[in-house]
Amino acid sequence: MNIKIPNPFKTAVFSAWGFFFRALLILVVFMCLHLLGCREYTSFISGTTSGNFLDMLGMAYFLFYSLSVFVAPIFVLAAAFMAVVESLGAAEDLKNS
Repeated sequence: MNIKIPNPFKTAVFSAWGFFFRALLILVVFMCLHLLGCREYTSFISGTTSGNFLDMLGMAYFLFYSLSVFVAPIFVLAAAFMAVVESLGAAEDLKNS
């Protein structure tokens, strides 16, 4: 069985690889923001802002944290489900021909 990994920039959005690559992108961006230390700038959540551009980094960190907790796992599950359905469909096509 030969698994060919497609180009992430040319995959369709609503495909198994498309969902997987979008989930991976969300997680990589969140990891970069976390390693840069943007977690310290999320004080706007409690209502205490510093009033400078660092609050934007905190907002980006919070956004990608939320995406990595709520959206990325759903994308991975959808990609796995679509891959299984596509492989079963391909197996049915081979069986019928």
